[in-house]
Amino acid sequence: MLLRTRRRIIFSSVILLLLFLAFTWSHLINAVLPADSRPASIPQNTIQLTPDEFESKAAELNTEYPSLSEEFEHVEIFRDEGIFAYEGPSTCLKCHEKIEYTDQDNVQHNTDLMDNLTNSAHYRFFTKDHDNVWGFNGKKADNFAMGKLNRPCPKPGSFAMTAWAEIVITAAGDTLSEGCGQCHIGGQYQAPLGEMMPLYKTLAVEKQAIDCLICHAAAYDMNRKQVVTDDNGRSRWDQDRSLKAAMSVTAPSAEACLRCHQHNFGGDIYVDDQGPEFSGSLQNLGHERPRIQHPGSKRGTPYTPSWDVHAAAGISCLECHHTEGHFMAKGTHTTTMMANDLPHTEVSCLDCHDDPPHDVDGQWGSELNDHLEKMACQTCHIPSLHSDNVTRRDFSKTEFEDHPGIHIYDDIQKESEPGHGIAYVWWNGDCTFLGNPIGDNPNEAGLYSFYPANHRWPEFKDFDYSSWYEEVMRPIARQGRPSKIYPMKRFNGRQHIDLANSGPFGGMFVPYNLPNYYRDGNPDQAASLEMEKSMMGMMYGWMFKFYMMDRFMSYMDLEGWNTESYNDVRAGVNVEPRWLPTDAMLEISHGIRLEGALNCDNCHGPESVLDWQALGYTQEEINELETVR
Repeated sequence: MLLRTRRRIIFSSVILLLLFLAFTWSHLINAVLPADSRPASIPQNTIQLTPDEFESKAAELNTEYPSLSEEFEHVEIFRDEGIFAYEGPSTCLKCHEKIEYTDQDNVQHNTDLMDNLTNSAHYRFFTKDHDNVWGFNGKKADNFAMGKLNRPCPKPGSFAMTAWAEIVITAAGDTLSEGCGQCHIGGQYQAPLGEMMPLYKTLAVEKQAIDCLICHAAAYDMNRKQVVTDDNGRSRWDQDRSLKAAMSVTAPSAEACLRCHQHNFGGDIYVDDQGPEFSGSLQNLGHERPRIQHPGSKRGTPYTPSWDVHAAAGISCLECHHTEGHFMAKGTHTTTMMANDLPHTEVSCLDCHDDPPHDVDGQWGSELNDHLEKMACQTCHIPSLHSDNVTRRDFSKTEFEDHPGIHIYDDIQKESEPGHGIAYVWWNGDCTFLGNPIGDNPNEAGLYSFYPANHRWPEFKDFDYSSWYEEVMRPIARQGRPSKIYPMKRFNGRQHIDLANSGPFGGMFVPYNLPNYYRDGNPDQAASLEMEKSMMGMMYGWMFKFYMMDRFMSYMDLEGWNTESYNDVRAGVNVEPRWLPTDAMLEISHGIRLEGALNCDNCHGPESVLDWQALGYTQEEINELETVR
């Protein structure tokens, strides 16, 4: 009897402990984070309209969006339900608690909308499935939290976990908004760091801060998307929570997606005269604290009517990028966008276009269709990049720009033409940990290499890249899907590196303190100052080392994460700006054109845009290829 009683007590205690952990686990995780990185209740300025004011806003929408007025179903819903104020997600959830969708296996789902949303890449900034990403150690980087949330990148010069919402005060006293959070739907004071931990459940205050309308509202005011500082002294990105915006809810349009993604495609400078509505965020930078416009396009492939036939035809993003609720397919081919909700769902030209796509009765139709065995559609149909496309960015040198009165990194090379800004590579859809497209020439053994290491670091000048390639990467390239020739946007960035955490393939980037960098233009100082951020100290601590960084560095072919270098990096010791050993290659799939597409002479001739030798062809084959016209 006594033994049975003890067992019951132990069993009950275990159950109580598990229940306690279940209800407090997320709070415990956040308690471990530095105080300035924890989620909190966000103050929102909710404005209650009168019925007359409501009707006035409805009339404004009909006037401003005549082609969409019939789609604004929420006007009638709000009127009938007496909803005259938008209070964030809680307003949406009154009707949309559940979400229905059909998955890629044609199975119907009816699930909790908020669970679906908070597990998506658009909220988390990462995913764990990366079936096509390989480390330089030859191991697949799968089942590992990775994305913009925790992945350093030599394009923005900062980390999402430190540069989330920054106020930049110029020497002239102007106040600007900057930081990774501007393209995030979360709305908290910090990136959703807790989501990386196992069994984490999104807190109620995190859910209520989500910006539903930036994706769903046609009348979203991007001038509200600027950094604000609350009474608690913490900064965050503001959002448009007006009832007018909520009344204009529709399915996300291309224009809505481009509020964030135009930064990637066409950059922060270019506005298409034929479709200025595609660049709404570039024309509405913020009322009091404008967002900083960054020169130098990331991919140079604007999704606007002048640059893309699909944009000109009015095709929305969701017509190609299939969704399962808030999960969105990015396709199975990627080099740099590691977060992918549906990594096994393809996004292909042939989803819409005939297979084969070219008219066999037209001139060269059959020959062009034959090319599809070894060439991707984009190879011919992305004939150039936007002129503001950057291929070499040096963060270690700055130049002062009179407008908006800040120091800017030095884009020392902007190439846009095929064979220059656009490189052509064999690719099977897989990539290395640092964005190199994996593939192999199916015709020849041992002639093609996607990792030439043109910018070798002095510490690794004797590293045998050729042997490593043959032993580690070529078998991976051959065992994958059949390779085709793809166009890639070439890029390399020079940024400060923690040399105590570096190897032959690169090292850990040291992020810059953006307010200091833009105001004073001193990259060395900005790199040291950013290390003072609480999350950088935590990143160099034992917890990050154990949970993430040792494995992260293993994919760089390093034995582990060296936490001892933290104080040196803070002091600027053993830190130096470096170029990546080999150029990154960014996948490009927008900016599709019919007029101006590459033709036979562009490839088969002495002035070919394709470097046949680099693609792994023998001289005899090259001679034959250059005469085929």
